[in-house]
Amino acid sequence: MKEEIQAIFKYLQTQMNAEYSVDENINYVRVLKPNYFQAAEYLRNQGFQRLLTISAVDWIERGTFEIYFLVHKLHEDIYVKVATEIPRDNPTIPSLSKLWLNAAMHEREAWELFGVSFEGNQILKPLFLEDPVEIPPFRKDFNWREFVEKNYSLVHNEER
Repeated sequence: MKEEIQAIFKYLQTQMNAEYSVDENINYVRVLKPNYFQAAEYLRNQGFQRLLTISAVDWIERGTFEIYFLVHKLHEDIYVKVATEIPRDNPTIPSLSKLWLNAAMHEREAWELFGVSFEGNQILKPLFLEDPVEIPPFRKDFNWREFVEKNYSLVHNEER
């Protein structure tokens, strides 16, 4: 089993120029954006049938979003997190919904909360928010106080 896993990560490193590390039982892979979908497809074909999540991290200081997914290979109990970075000013990346059906809902959430567009996802429409917002609420430049004061007529008390 260990040799099989090593072969998978060696392939990702040599064929997709991936960076690889491991921490306890989670394997971390970092790829460039053009290799994001290919890395996902390769892992799916290697038996990683269970997609656990897709999400984003806003690295406002770097002007990027980290987009990542976490997959699991049940029989060997192997977890792999694959991450890439995309620019905040053009946050688009291919959808993984062709590989895992549940990817569509995870991507829908990231689209609504971070403003990341997943190309090929057919259900990118509001899920949680009742009204559209100018800046998606999980971005670091979203001002929660201003939003609450504007939408809920609350007066900010400076003494608190």
